[in-house]
Amino acid sequence: MQTLQKLVQKIDKEGYYPKNQIKALANDGFFAVLEQRSDIFKAVENISKISNICGTTGFCMWCQFALIWYVLNSKNLELKARLLPKLYGGEILGGTALSNPMKSFAGIEKNRLKAKKTNGGYIINGTLPWVSNIEQDSAFGAIALLPDEKPIMGVIFCDESVKLSSHIKYATLEGSATKTITLKDYFLKDTEVLGGDDIYEYLIKITPGFILLQVGIATGIINQSLECIQKSQLTHAHINEFLPYTYDGLRAEFIELLERLKDACGNIENLNSQNILTLRLDASLLTQKITGAAVLFSGAMGYLADAKPQRLQREGNFVLIITPSIKHILKELQNIQKGDGCINKWKKEIL
Repeated sequence: MQTLQKLVQKIDKEGYYPKNQIKALANDGFFAVLEQRSDIFKAVENISKISNICGTTGFCMWCQFALIWYVLNSKNLELKARLLPKLYGGEILGGTALSNPMKSFAGIEKNRLKAKKTNGGYIINGTLPWVSNIEQDSAFGAIALLPDEKPIMGVIFCDESVKLSSHIKYATLEGSATKTITLKDYFLKDTEVLGGDDIYEYLIKITPGFILLQVGIATGIINQSLECIQKSQLTHAHINEFLPYTYDGLRAEFIELLERLKDACGNIENLNSQNILTLRLDASLLTQKITGAAVLFSGAMGYLADAKPQRLQREGNFVLIITPSIKHILKELQNIQKGDGCINKWKKEIL
């Protein structure tokens, strides 16, 4: 972690992808904590520990844990036995390409990947933007639609047939190895399918963890922002007292969020989608509040090019827009109140 601390500015300013540091964390057992569904809070804690140092690397940790989560929850025993050890050990790094399909399920945009059944698997075509923690030797979980609009989900391995490109510069998270991925007649083997005939049961199973794991990014960034606020109080308490927040009040809100998160992870089998989405929404809003407060408490010193508060605010803004974004969550919560929503739709498909 000390090496990562020294690289934070390079990651943030130069877009350095901390691949070797992520692999080192894998060697230290950071990913191996997620051996079963009940271990999810351990994974959240590890994401938080790294996000407390570097939000970009914490996000990459989430990407890796998300892929592990998909494989772990699949009924594909052969794929689990073959792939999980490589994901735990960092031999293969990867992520999730579920931003587009999750928005598609919510009626926000169209699914960008199409699939056709063929002998021994599926032919996949389409282009996906915003796939992170990805290089040419990586893997990611993806969802494609069959001609009858039924989804399938599998693991895509970035071999020579997968085109990766990057033409966009971001305000932050430049070092997250975020790519646009183009699949042209990619052959997804049956042995690499995560959810096929059981796709709706599978989606219901993975979605809570997909969302809860993200909260680890938020808690890490919030914790570091609170440290910035506490530090500023050593020199500027006399003027900070006029701000509409106090360190103690903000920390109390953070502790309450942590308690809710731990409880949610411990009861993941019994949570409904409304509870999960509300927790995720509150994590976003608290991230926005406390990273903003860190800038206010720090004043001009927090606005310098290499200052931690301005970086934390930029990293925190990403928590607000990563799928599911705040507006996505609010839309889904409204749909749930009407008796609809993605989980309810999937349950109806099973009946």
